[in-house]
Amino acid sequence: MQKTDVLVIGGSAAGIVAATTSKSFNPDKKIVLIRKEKNVLVPCGIPYMFGTLESSDQNIVPDAVLANAGVELVIGEAVSISQAQV
Repeated sequence: MQKTDVLVIGGSAAGIVAATTSKSFNPDKKIVLIRKEKNVLVPCGIPYMFGTLESSDQNIVPDAVLANAGVELVIGEAVSISQAQV
């Protein structure tokens, strides 16, 4: 079990924005984003990808966005969540 201040489950566009925004407003807190997939495609680019890009590798959200913001990335599945008693 890993402890964190803020846990974001899901690493697509909304999850990335939630995690990076949380970190920018709370720089002293530990923010963790968990997602199933190793790579995430830019969702808004998918309709255009097949006609404009040579491969889907050019349409991947870089993990550096999270690392540069100070957000920890975990590749896996959330199977249970326990809230600490305060």
